[in-house]
Amino acid sequence: MTTVSTAPSCCSLAPVTSNYTSKGEVITVGDLKVYIVGEKGAKNAIIINYDIFGDMVNTRQVADLLASQGFRVAMPDLCKGDPWPASVWPPTNGFGEVMAHIQKNASFPSVERDMKATQQHLISEGSQYFGLIGFCWGGVMVALLSQDVSYQAGAIIHPGGFSLEDAAKVAGPLLILPAQDDSAETFDAIFKVVSEKNPASKMRRFDDVPHGFCASRSDFGDPLRAQRANEAIAEVNSFFKANLGPKQ
Repeated sequence: MTTVSTAPSCCSLAPVTSNYTSKGEVITVGDLKVYIVGEKGAKNAIIINYDIFGDMVNTRQVADLLASQGFRVAMPDLCKGDPWPASVWPPTNGFGEVMAHIQKNASFPSVERDMKATQQHLISEGSQYFGLIGFCWGGVMVALLSQDVSYQAGAIIHPGGFSLEDAAKVAGPLLILPAQDDSAETFDAIFKVVSEKNPASKMRRFDDVPHGFCASRSDFGDPLRAQRANEAIAEVNSFFKANLGPKQ
């Protein structure tokens, strides 16, 4: 039997639950709706790039749990209320159909602009240091966004794959949490590149749960998925506490 080590903060985080009511609020930043939670003006803030299914309660629960650890957490509605519908899965015409739909409102330039607007709002509240989280497609967006040095660190959870050239441009440490369906070859190579540049980078695989275990459509009523989701959130919590803040 394999012994799995978990981050010390795992014990201080409440477990994910299958029946959940979110604790934050939705505000408007310009024309952008943003789910926001946590202490206003907290020095350390996290901005979440959700997955293709948009602003859903499981992802809000991740935000709420991290907010309980002292972060101000914001999740902009990058798809402008029109993500890929969770009821249409798998897509009839393949994943290209999904990406074409997402690109209507959430091309990378649009995501970059909306994440920056969210960051500027958090700065106006008093936050100073910023981390990014991306799930699935959002993980690819975070890898690209992390070329911007104003984001100190990034975490990508069961992410989509991206090129080694883009990995080499990531400015700060990156936490990579692939699931069983996420290519070991791809993410081993990505981790090698980012960790050589930023030794504080970290990777932990979750090989007994499927891609998506910590995001919008996961079944948190399943004990194993809920346990692994809580471990992943604890990894993110510890990683950002270690890598956000004034540099020595």
